[in-house]
This record gives sequence, structure tokens and C-alpha cells, in this order.
Amino acid sequence: MKRKRDKYNQYKILSCENKGKYIIIFKDIQNIRFSIEVTEEIYYAFDKFELEDKSQMNKYDRHIEHSQITETTLNKRAINKEITVEEIVISNLEKEKIHKAILKLPEIQRRRIKMYFFEELTQKEIANKEGTSIRAIQYSLKIALKNLRKFLNYTS
Repeated sequence: MKRKRDKYNQYKILSCENKGKYIIIFKDIQNIRFSIEVTEEIYYAFDKFELEDKSQMNKYDRHIEHSQITETTLNKRAINKEITVEEIVISNLEKEKIHKAILKLPEIQRRRIKMYFFEELTQKEIANKEGTSIRAIQYSLKIALKNLRKFLNYTS
């Protein structure tokens, strides 16, 4: 019977059932190898213990893995989610649609949308830059967004 060896289980059990021999091989603390012939009953006791030990180790490993899944690690998984090719293609198509819709805007609205959303200027900064009132910028952005929704067939 061949099993994966566990670092905590330093013995190996062998059976030659056709010869009626059962052997346990192990190393002592000085790394000297020993092999002892045991009865069938002892062999099966070791075999049963080894299976139960392996089962417990697997349960323990699964428990550790689950206990390490905290809210923080779940958030990291969500934040660092792998992006599929389909998602990239859809994102690029959406960006292209938005770009085309922005190009349909009147020049003043287009300029203000670019400054506000892409250059991340505040409405006050845009008003100062263009020498106009904040209210004029707000109104222009509101109308530009309304036009973009219409061009992109989105309802508000």
C-alpha cells in the first residue's frame, strides 16, 4: 500500500501478505534505520492509525485554510479579481462608445466634460480657467451629461 508520506509520520509500513510478513521501517533519533517484523494485527493497527491521522491532518489543513479567509482577505480577492478577456473587450467597446458620444457634443460641452471627468478639475477650477461662473459650468455639465445619455441610449 503506497501512501504520501507525512513529515510528522516518520515510519513506513510494508506488507508481504503472500508471505505473511508485515514490516515497519523507521529511523531513530540518531537517524539509524530500523526495520521490525510485526504481527498482522499490529500492522493493521498502524495502517488504521495512519489513515485516521491523514484524515485528521486533511481536516486540520482545511480548517486552517478556512480560518485564514477573513473579511480582509475576501476583500483583497474581490479587489484583485482577475479580469477576463471578455471583460477587457466589453470595457474597450464601452470606452469607444463613450468617446464617440463625447465627440458628438458641442465644443464647449466636450471641453468641460474632458476637464471635469478626465483632467479631474473641479467646477470652480474650470470656471476660473474659462473666466465664467460656476453656475454656467454646472449647467453646461448637466446638459452635456443629458446629451451623453441620449447618445448612449441610457435613461436617467
